[in-house]
Amino acid sequence: MKKNSIILFSLLLGVSFAEAQPGFLKYFDNVGASKFNMNQLPSGNFVVAMAHGSGMSVMDPSGGLLHTKHFGIDTLLGIQSIKYISENSHLFVGTYRKDICPTNQWGRNYPAWGLMDSLGNFSGAHYYVLNESFCSNYAGDAIVSGSGDAIIWGFDRQFFLLRASIDGGLLWAKRYSPTIKGSFRFMKELPGGDLLAGINMDTAGAAVARLDAAGNFIWLKSYFRPKGMVTDALIEDDDSFIITGYTDSIASTDFLSPLPSTYHPRLFMMKLNGDGEVQWSKGYDSDPYRWYTRNGTRIERHHDGNYIVLGNIGVPNYHVGYRPLLMKTDQNGDTLWTRSAGIENHAYDIINMTVSSDGGILYNGQSLSNSPSMYIFKADSLGYLPCHNRWHPVVVSDLFPTDSSFTLTSIDGATAYPAFVNEANHPALVVTDGCLAGMGWFQSRNSGFRVHPNPNTGRFTVEFADPLMAESYYSVYDALGKLLYQRPLPAGQDTTEVDLSRFGTGTYVIRFTDREGSCYERVVVE
Repeated sequence: MKKNSIILFSLLLGVSFAEAQPGFLKYFDNVGASKFNMNQLPSGNFVVAMAHGSGMSVMDPSGGLLHTKHFGIDTLLGIQSIKYISENSHLFVGTYRKDICPTNQWGRNYPAWGLMDSLGNFSGAHYYVLNESFCSNYAGDAIVSGSGDAIIWGFDRQFFLLRASIDGGLLWAKRYSPTIKGSFRFMKELPGGDLLAGINMDTAGAAVARLDAAGNFIWLKSYFRPKGMVTDALIEDDDSFIITGYTDSIASTDFLSPLPSTYHPRLFMMKLNGDGEVQWSKGYDSDPYRWYTRNGTRIERHHDGNYIVLGNIGVPNYHVGYRPLLMKTDQNGDTLWTRSAGIENHAYDIINMTVSSDGGILYNGQSLSNSPSMYIFKADSLGYLPCHNRWHPVVVSDLFPTDSSFTLTSIDGATAYPAFVNEANHPALVVTDGCLAGMGWFQSRNSGFRVHPNPNTGRFTVEFADPLMAESYYSVYDALGKLLYQRPLPAGQDTTEVDLSRFGTGTYVIRFTDREGSCYERVVVE
């Protein structure tokens, strides 16, 4: 076994990477991924935070899977993020569940991190009990500082920040009150050791802070109040920063309710100097589509020094992802090109993006309308994919945000403990080539509903195992994946009648969607 591991390790790390690789569209079924990081190795391969449930994979430059390791979801609730340190060393961050919580049945959740090699073998992990009484401190993401320390922060109202040495020893920790209703969205280390942080708050809107290496605020300012949000940043050589996010957001996660008519967020980019003062700001609109703000935006520097931005346009009039939108701008924020992608009548969320060494642009996320659950696309340096390219126009305008300073206080301190991670056995990941995919995507699952009769003449009954607990809807697709129509389903309903006779004979797919996700059944009309 050890000999095979050495051979595999050589395969993963020893491939030279001298030529640009072609783009691809890959879909992965029944996998889990949080930040879905894609860390490129010197060989050109990628370490990707993706596996069944929790784990990591190694992907070659063409999108093929070389290796996957799965981790048990027990005390470690999953790997949230993986960050590159060196050729054979990566930091992983996740959440550790241990001890009893007096306010819920699930137990306490602590931030955890550790080290792994490029095959997913662990070399140590720690979790941290913060000096406060809150039961939930889910780790969101982390960076590796220039000195090798791990800087970890929470997400989705888990408002904390901590720094630990490479051996797991705590250097400092800060927890902010959950009544503030905010959390960190990004953290960057500046050349002198200071930290740049993005913070989203319900009342302060999009906030940016500069902290010293000990986590103390130097300045903290908000922009696009009260509901703007920041999501990513780039550090410039002149001690300035490029910040991106949305000018407005919506707290509701109910994708079944239409958006308010007044809701019209703009994707923004703004340049701040070292003191947080706005140098310029641009807004980007893709009318009539509204931006889907929940998963934010991503920004990377391309090889020519210009910026690559990834956003998510939404389903018209609803708060749900529809298509990824890739945009290249110059260093003043003016667009050079825009691209989009996706199969007609299918929907996508975005999660992450990276620029590869050959100039290609990789981005990934969740596929919402078809059975493969996650996707990774690689576009060429001009943003084009080998298939399913789309286009949505973007209109640019100047914005004029003003900064407003405010303060935050914290409960300081934490205690470090060793953490343990267990491997798990799962079948190999199923990969689909997006340029060849078709009806085979719609795989029969334990759907929770039954179609009868099936086959039928076009008229049939859909029977649910239990009355619906909340509003939901069903969609009907033809054999080419084209959406034919959708219908709502009220709470409490246990059956519904469907008539496809007007569409003729053939094979169809009925998709049932609620807050828990989607499931599918094939229907044959004779």
